[in-house]
Amino acid sequence: MGYSTDFKEKVLEIMILDKISVRKAALYFGVCTRSIQQWKKSTVAKPIPGRKPKISTEEINADVEKYPDDYQYERAERFGVSTYAVFNALHSAKITRKKRA
Repeated sequence: MGYSTDFKEKVLEIMILDKISVRKAALYFGVCTRSIQQWKKSTVAKPIPGRKPKISTEEINADVEKYPDDYQYERAERFGVSTYAVFNALHSAKITRKKRA
């Protein structure tokens, strides 16, 4: 878990006012020296990189409504993706297999 922006700014402010080193501030606040060095560059949190899903939640929901009994390989052929991509889309949309009694 990351530190809040307020905490980062407060650490940097205290370092400037009290003229203490990065190492002393790290010991005092219980954080890594590398973290404080990064905060000196920017306290704004950067988004975690990743690629967007191949199938959106809206697309998979519409497909399931239109073809409720299709297998994953049939959906994969329609979307032009792998069955694993269909599995991930179904999982992220919280769509599970209906069990019949």
